[in-house]
Amino acid sequence: MDAELVKTLLHFVVGGFLVFLAITVVRDNFGSRLNRATGGVLFFAGLGPLAVAIDSIMQQPAPGTGGSAMYNLYHMWELFFPTLVVFSWYFPVDRLREFRHPRFRYFVFIPQVIHLILVLFFFDIDRLLVTVSASEAQGGFSGALMRPFAYVLQIMLLLIGYIISNQAAIFGSINLLYVAVAVYFLESGRRLQTNPRLVPQTEAMVWAVRLGIGLYVAGLLGSLLAASTVTEEVREAIFLAAALVGTVFVVYAIVRHQFLDVRLVFRQSLIYTVTSAALVGLYIVIGVRVTEFTRPLFGERAEIVGYILIILMLLLFQPISNWIDGAIRSMFMRTRSDHRNIIERFSRDIISVFDPTELRRKIEDTMKTAMLVEKVFFVLYDDEIGEYAILPSDDYARRTIVRRDDMMLRGINLLDRPTSYASLADYGEGSSLADTLTELRVKLILPMKDTEHLLGFLALTAKVAGYRYSPEDYNLLGVLSNQMVSALTNARLYVDSLERIRLQEEVTMARQIQLDLLPSQPPSLPCSVICAVSEPSRTVGGDFYDFIQIDGRSRVGIVIADASGKGMPAALLIAQIQAIIHSEVNNGNSIAAMLRNMNKQIALSTSSEKYVTLFYGELDRETGEFEYANAGHNYPILVRSNGDIELLEIGGPVIGAFPFMEYQSTRVGLSPGDVMFFFTDGLSEAMNEMGQEYGEQRIRDFVRSNRHLEPDDLMKGILDDVRAFDPSTPPQDDTTIITLKMTTRGAVLDERQVQDIR
Repeated sequence: MDAELVKTLLHFVVGGFLVFLAITVVRDNFGSRLNRATGGVLFFAGLGPLAVAIDSIMQQPAPGTGGSAMYNLYHMWELFFPTLVVFSWYFPVDRLREFRHPRFRYFVFIPQVIHLILVLFFFDIDRLLVTVSASEAQGGFSGALMRPFAYVLQIMLLLIGYIISNQAAIFGSINLLYVAVAVYFLESGRRLQTNPRLVPQTEAMVWAVRLGIGLYVAGLLGSLLAASTVTEEVREAIFLAAALVGTVFVVYAIVRHQFLDVRLVFRQSLIYTVTSAALVGLYIVIGVRVTEFTRPLFGERAEIVGYILIILMLLLFQPISNWIDGAIRSMFMRTRSDHRNIIERFSRDIISVFDPTELRRKIEDTMKTAMLVEKVFFVLYDDEIGEYAILPSDDYARRTIVRRDDMMLRGINLLDRPTSYASLADYGEGSSLADTLTELRVKLILPMKDTEHLLGFLALTAKVAGYRYSPEDYNLLGVLSNQMVSALTNARLYVDSLERIRLQEEVTMARQIQLDLLPSQPPSLPCSVICAVSEPSRTVGGDFYDFIQIDGRSRVGIVIADASGKGMPAALLIAQIQAIIHSEVNNGNSIAAMLRNMNKQIALSTSSEKYVTLFYGELDRETGEFEYANAGHNYPILVRSNGDIELLEIGGPVIGAFPFMEYQSTRVGLSPGDVMFFFTDGLSEAMNEMGQEYGEQRIRDFVRSNRHLEPDDLMKGILDDVRAFDPSTPPQDDTTIITLKMTTRGAVLDERQVQDIR
């Protein structure tokens, strides 16, 4: 292939692609100054190679040697240098944001505009001089009129001619100065850039400028300082290489590092264009040269073989194109900025995260690194306080409660998709939430709703470097929002399950503590047989019983109690009761004093709704005397051997209701065959399906009828009878029974002794 044709094609392809890239960048976001500046740089950079290619086609003189006005349009590409300076003022740090007179930036175009005017209108300076001389030489009125100005015009034209003759050195030096200024601002801005998401694209763009401009400067200096060595062809080759290298790095920054936040569809079309153009170019070269390649092998049949190869290549064109496109996409597009990749990674990351804090961190990281959001604020419903709250994060130090009736919150509750915060201005009046969001410079609201409720929302500020939210971003955020709702719901359920497990463990521990408080077995007494059973309706019940061996005396204490409530509070209250009883017994206090002291401590240390019904009695193993006091408990039943029933009801009010109460105690004498039956209200208040209670009278009748039974048989029998009456499982209330049956005779107190004790 002819070398001149190859050069022309290369210039045309490189220049055309730069112009195409410039149009793509500007079209993607025309409102962005950075996009416009970048597009300008790419456009003017592409004009250079295009002008060379067009000039080559039109067979015009080489650039820089003078020629037609059409050819001298080639110099328009020098507007690249002031545009590059403007670009360096925007990227990577916007230095003009606070500049009071940003329009002054256009002054940097003046030298190149002057140069363009000179080469367009004064490229044939000799002809202009001749024209001026001819006008001066004319006679008549016009000649006389022109004569005073002809000398000045000639001097000016000579000066212009001198400038044009040395334009390469003069404007080349100015261009070098512009390059130095642009490099300075780019390098200093690169050092100021700390955003981890912008650093890679900044580095790529700075390298594009370094290599592209570096090659251009090398070629320009070479042509100025060593014109004999650096020929015009070499200089053009260097400039073409500069444009090609710069283009590659710009494309790399856009596709790989999402420079300018160019939309995904444009980046994908960019890849498709590049791969298709490269493949088509390769096919054209092979198609043109195929006969030449095959002739040494196939001789005169090379032409037929060439046709076969071309047909085969056409058949394989689409598969090869798809393979190259897919390979390049996998290399460059499946990055953190690829929307499909974002969704896949986000779903994969959060599916196994149940810690709300870790989940919020991953969401925030995705927003900042993949979508280039500058700041993310979480406003979520707090189950503990029943209100929405702005949660603390790296961008928001404090926790702010949002009132349920806040107008802005009501407005957000109506949303079902990502919405611009500015569109919610009607809900901002009198809203403290709106004041806070405005102060935080929020730009976008991302609601998170399940089928019925607003779980909360994300408040997003502007994207870094001022990028706007594109329609693709809105669609992506909508998809991510649904995934966040699922993840947050799962996290809440997981936290609830952990809380239930924790509570279950605490209940199990409390149950174990309560079981440890109960005696392992009833005491073995020479005068009686004692049996006891306690069945909680829950894991931890409120019933309690105990047998206390009283040191130094022939007595054994019997306690049965029922605390108000259930679960841990009741278990803790029972533990407190047991400790007080043991302390009072060890101190040798009387039963009445013991209950008085116990009541005072419980009443003063707990709330009034926490109380205990308690029965305490002491059995003298030698005399058979039983002294007791009943603090609001179900009356224990004393069934004499002859069937007479007595109720042990002397005592006082329940323990813990009122702090300063007095209690009475009394004594009863027990004889062989007498049965004492202690129980809690879980037995008497057992209720059948008809709403009828088992009742204390039925208990008395059962005990009296079965008083001849052994205590354990008596207890088992009444439990079976109650369960037949109320088969609910577990029982509706805790049930505790103690049965004591005298086996030997003890002393029986007369009426006078009983009254003395009272």
